[in-house]
Amino acid sequence: MKKLLVFLMIMMSGVSLSQSTANPDTVCYQSAVLSTYSVPNIGAGTYTWTVTTPGVITSGQGTSAISVNWSTAAPGLIPNGVSVTYSSPPPANCPATPVTLNVLIYNITPTITQIGPFCESDPCVTLNGTPIGGVFSGVGVNGTQFCPDLVANGTNNTTTITYTITSGGCTFSTQSTVGVYGTPSLSPIQHN
Repeated sequence: MKKLLVFLMIMMSGVSLSQSTANPDTVCYQSAVLSTYSVPNIGAGTYTWTVTTPGVITSGQGTSAISVNWSTAAPGLIPNGVSVTYSSPPPANCPATPVTLNVLIYNITPTITQIGPFCESDPCVTLNGTPIGGVFSGVGVNGTQFCPDLVANGTNNTTTITYTITSGGCTFSTQSTVGVYGTPSLSPIQHN
């Protein structure tokens, strides 16, 4: 029995959260996707997980893997956001040294430089968004250009331009509304 306990203690000294998990782990701000954390399963003992509030363990407590919901966490670094301990089975109940992982709630706030209003006959204009490297979409958008003539069709309209940026495996977007107005038409001059 003593050899088994020594073996378990040696095994636990090398336990780390998943080898592919970078420290800190990056989680997208306000993402509804659950994060999964695990350690190698080393026996029939008890795994005790702790997650810093507002993270919520949704499943797996007591096992070698958990799922966590970070959707209400504010942007920024959460030091020791996830930790796990292990205790070998009774009668020994030997505890392992806790393993911790920092969690970064990653957020980018993209912006679009406001444009407009336009007449439907106005020329195309270049769209600007920050940070650079995002993608524009919406009615009237052609690549990085906004072309009023693609929106109006002789009436007064508003359209929404969306700017989407992907960074660190996360996707963030913002929107801007642009007014496009029909070109008025005069009748010929009348002589009375």
